[in-house]
Amino acid sequence: MDEQLKKNLNNVSFSVNAEKQTMDISFLPHGEEKPISFHVNYKLVETGDETEIIVQNIASDRLWVDEIVKIWLEKSNFQYKIPQNIARIVKMFLK
Repeated sequence: MDEQLKKNLNNVSFSVNAEKQTMDISFLPHGEEKPISFHVNYKLVETGDETEIIVQNIASDRLWVDEIVKIWLEKSNFQYKIPQNIARIVKMFLK
């Protein structure tokens, strides 16, 4: 994790349900009293030797964060090509 993130995030939790293709992430930003949680729906797409993860939906337990994320997803398709050297490991956890 990036040093700046380490300084500002506490109590990070992350879980994956590969069968449902969902992730749950929560963390406590520095200075906050309650953690922020996210529920992510994703899809893995394999094309030949390439593997991509596509975020289909993100929901947050905080209304203002939820609105920002929805606007962000509408404006940019979150697709990330997974490097071949780690694709097999990533697929073990997410597929």
